[in-house]
Amino acid sequence: MSSEKYINPFSEMVLKVSMQFDDAILKNDTVELRRIIEEVEPIIPHENIASQAQLYYSIGTAYGDIANITSVSDEELIKKQLYYFRKSIALMKHEELSNPKYAPYVNALKMNLYTNYGNTFDHCGRKLAAIEQYKKALKIRDDFGMALGNLGMAYKHYGMLVSDSVHSNYFHHFAYNLLNQAIKSNDPNTHQEAKNYFIRAASSYDSEYVHKFLEAPLEIHQYSYSNKEEFCYREWALKNNLFLNPLNDLPVDELCFAADVIQLPKMLANLDDKPIFHGMFNQFKQEFIYARYQYYCSQQVTEEVNFADKDTYLLNFADYPQYSIRIEILKSTFKTLYSLLDKIAFFLNSYFKLGIRERDVNFHSIWYSEKKGKYKYQNTLDHKTNFALASMYWIAKDFYEEFVDSPNPQAKRIRDIRNALEHKYVKVYWDLWDDRANGDIDDLAFYMSEAELICETFNLLKLIREVIVCLALSVGIEEGYRHEKLDPSKLILPTLLMDYQDEWKM
Repeated sequence: MSSEKYINPFSEMVLKVSMQFDDAILKNDTVELRRIIEEVEPIIPHENIASQAQLYYSIGTAYGDIANITSVSDEELIKKQLYYFRKSIALMKHEELSNPKYAPYVNALKMNLYTNYGNTFDHCGRKLAAIEQYKKALKIRDDFGMALGNLGMAYKHYGMLVSDSVHSNYFHHFAYNLLNQAIKSNDPNTHQEAKNYFIRAASSYDSEYVHKFLEAPLEIHQYSYSNKEEFCYREWALKNNLFLNPLNDLPVDELCFAADVIQLPKMLANLDDKPIFHGMFNQFKQEFIYARYQYYCSQQVTEEVNFADKDTYLLNFADYPQYSIRIEILKSTFKTLYSLLDKIAFFLNSYFKLGIRERDVNFHSIWYSEKKGKYKYQNTLDHKTNFALASMYWIAKDFYEEFVDSPNPQAKRIRDIRNALEHKYVKVYWDLWDDRANGDIDDLAFYMSEAELICETFNLLKLIREVIVCLALSVGIEEGYRHEKLDPSKLILPTLLMDYQDEWKM
């Protein structure tokens, strides 16, 4: 399609408002930024879909600029950024905006939207979520300078926290090269202040380390699998970034990264301490791996009915429910994944000695300092000094708090599905028959389509993977603090454990 056939879907009002925001940002005028936001919000519903998406993006960005100008890390400002960016992203999925005649304008907005959304995640500690957004922007245009530089910074910080030195080297290799790509980029969207920041970050590396490793070709061991079924499974999990392996967050899909290698770091322990935390972490990993495999199996649809489903006497209804082993596997996968949140809270309560009574421990309660009206905790989680704890803290906020005037729609739906699967009566129906799920046929059932169950289970897989990786990183950070405070007169040894062999997993 020639350039003259492209159509700008954004209204004149959007252009005017964008210029007002830009002018206020140049003047560092937070009062004006807030005034524009207040003036624009009531108008948004009257604009077309593209313009609504652009305006929500502009408001989210403006709140980020207010935070930068005031140098205040205000949780309410972060909530507002996440809320408005999500509103924009939801609108960008509208079928109307997939029209090729809008492509350059829509893609330009998407690149900036994903990058700024990633920046907000990065700011609140969710590095893995930020990396995913930067990658989305670079899929649209691989030389987009702001996404290149910010991805490089995310990898630099990630590399400083992984306990494995080989993993750390990989992260710094990609960080250094991405930062230099951003610095050399002719992308006009990469403003000079950002380039200067990327230059300082790239220059902070030791010159010998740069010469010997960062600028040298990266050596990645090549793996192959003779078993086709195993290869297909591992390739799928690798491409979807579902391995419990920090290297699976890098921008390459290498089969040597297709392994669940993350583990807790060596931990300081008294001679009589039991290895309970490594035991818990083993179990979390195994349950996640099981859920991931079950999800994968549920997507391998065959033409034959499972033999366990044959000769089962069931009734059919006009709302077209689905009954099969495969659907039950999906439901079970969802429940297994969701249950890991509270189990990880149980770990954190014990490891950080929070003192929450066992029946009160859940992924929501661990972020407070007391059981309201009953008792105070012995300790509290300090997410401000531990970015990996901050990641989990913001995931919990997503699940249990309202941002602006509503909770995160996806997190709320995940929570609602879990409650229904555990405590109610769920009907999964054929996707072609949405009109039959309005309660006319069954007003007690919690309805969801197969497509939604698949989608939300996959989203939960991604989320729980992030939580487990961050759990390991948070322990590494905390162990570093504990080493610094260690009394040299006390005999405290690192935990030493033997590996569990693959041949024992029968």
